[in-house]
Amino acid sequence: MTPQNLFVVVVGLCLMNGLVSPVLPVMMALHPVWLPEMLPPTNEIVFYGASLMVSTGTLLLAGLPAALLERLGAGLTQAMLAWAAGAGLLLLLGLA
Repeated sequence: MTPQNLFVVVVGLCLMNGLVSPVLPVMMALHPVWLPEMLPPTNEIVFYGASLMVSTGTLLLAGLPAALLERLGAGLTQAMLAWAAGAGLLLLLGLA
């Protein structure tokens, strides 16, 4: 697989984690903190925003081992595989 294909896999795993993560209800409960006042706090908007925030956090958290591996001299493909493995692990933790 090319690194571009692996990145698509990583983003897909992170988006799936944004839908099933146990952090999602916490982010939805904290919507008065992060939701702008110009948006109405409907269930759909709060769920969508919380899901995007959890997905982005998953993407960043899963990328830390990949960044360290790449900094230590691993190739781009190995770093992307580590990123996909980290995102998959976070998804499995969310599903459990």
